[in-house]
Amino acid sequence: MDITPDIVSAFRAYYPGFADADDWPDATVTRYLEEADDETGKRWGEYGARGIKKRGMFAFAAHRLVLAKAADIAVANGGTPAAPARLASKSIGGESASFAVPTPSAAEQERYGDLLTTIYGLEFIRLRQRAAMGGVMV
Repeated sequence: MDITPDIVSAFRAYYPGFADADDWPDATVTRYLEEADDETGKRWGEYGARGIKKRGMFAFAAHRLVLAKAADIAVANGGTPAAPARLASKSIGGESASFAVPTPSAAEQERYGDLLTTIYGLEFIRLRQRAAMGGVMV
C-alpha cells in the first residue's frame, strides 16, 4: 500500500511523541511505515480508521523509529550502534538501583528479536498475537 501524507499524519496523531517533523522527518516516518506494512500481512486485515492493521503498523514503525534514533545518537557521539538491551541495574557514585527485568528465553529472543526492547515493540507483539488468531478469508 502507498504510505500517504494522511497516513503519516494519522501516525503522528496516534503517537504524539513523533509529532515533531524536525526530530522525526516525514521521509523517515514513511520508510518505517512502509516496513510496517510489509510486517502486517493478510491476517491483519485492511488498513482502516480503527483496524488492528493500523495499530500494528503504527506500533512497528514507532519501534523502528526509536531504535533508529538510538543508533543515530550513538554514531553522533562517536560510537557504534549496538544491539538494544534492557537495563538491569545502574550505579552512579555510591548510589545504585536494580530493576526487575525479565530475561527472555533463547526461543523468545529468536521469535521476537528486538521487539522486546521498546514499549512499541511489545505493543506490536500483543497485536500480532491477536492478528494470528482465527482463520483468514481469501
